[in-house]
Amino acid sequence: MESSPSTRPRRYSTWLWALRVAVTVAAVAYLFQAVSAGQFLAGDYAFLRLHQLGTTTADLLMVLALVSAAGLKWIARGPRAPFLITLAAMLVSQAQAATGAGRILWLHVPLGVALIGLVWALAWGTWTSAAWREVPR
Repeated sequence: MESSPSTRPRRYSTWLWALRVAVTVAAVAYLFQAVSAGQFLAGDYAFLRLHQLGTTTADLLMVLALVSAAGLKWIARGPRAPFLITLAAMLVSQAQAATGAGRILWLHVPLGVALIGLVWALAWGTWTSAAWREVPR
């Protein structure tokens, strides 16, 4: 089923907004991860449980972001970059979570810093990149 010229921009806009919301909320969730980790490392051990719950929440948000990026790419026929960057962020997130669960802090912390930067850059790109805002022909 071919989309008509009038529905195409609307479909593209819907998927782009879904991606924007998902990655923006995920970026805030990852920032909370840094705060909860800092509180835990400072000796407030109750924050470890919040840090673990934050991981699950951020992962769920990134799954929603990946679905949105896939919809933007394959349903709305948009750019490939948002999907690939979101997928990369999810892979880094999974590696980071695994190193945290394994208590490999020397790798967990730098991966966390890289992940926060990657997700914030992705969120920034969804809001500012002219290439991602243009509806493909």
